[in-house]
Amino acid sequence: MSPRDETLAFAAQQGDMDAFAALVERHKGRVYRTLYQVVGDAADAQDLAQEVFVKVFRNLGSYRGDAAFTTWLHRVTLNVAFDWLRARKRRPLTVPLEPPPGEEEHRQADLPSPEAGPEELTLREERRRRLRDAIDRLSPDYKEVVLLYHFYHLSYQQIADRLGVPVRTVETRLYRARANLKRMLVSWEGGERVEVQRCAPAPGSVLG
Repeated sequence: MSPRDETLAFAAQQGDMDAFAALVERHKGRVYRTLYQVVGDAADAQDLAQEVFVKVFRNLGSYRGDAAFTTWLHRVTLNVAFDWLRARKRRPLTVPLEPPPGEEEHRQADLPSPEAGPEELTLREERRRRLRDAIDRLSPDYKEVVLLYHFYHLSYQQIADRLGVPVRTVETRLYRARANLKRMLVSWEGGERVEVQRCAPAPGSVLG
């Protein structure tokens, strides 16, 4: 039986490099998928994954086992991702709505129904593309709250704590981001009513 994450983490804290290597091997896929969901670029996600595990190695002593290791690792991963976003506010951000290249995992909610014909499938894909394009056009602050709320299902308070801003600021940014998205999507849909709803949680997005 493979040792638990927490056992490996505590061993790594004592200098067991094999234990740390086992943690990296076990979770590198999860970390990459989460980063790709946030930054939208495979090469950047690969680079940031290396940075995540450097930070994990440097800060492993702060892990006390109060939460699952995967929860702690996910927090480190998101912190790295959003630090990267904040440092590049002037750069466009792609927000993927499908798994990374080469991934075979597809959420059931994303699978087309057996009855869907070619025209319906084409329409769905076009709407997904338009949503990606609309999110890309948001300001970095608005993109950030949209990602955290709609894709990672964090509460207003959790988002406020993570970004270091008041809850009211989160509410305002999310309200304005939704309004901007609706305006863009309605114009592209030829005046059809559009609702911006929460998506299925991103892979590995459980927070403690």
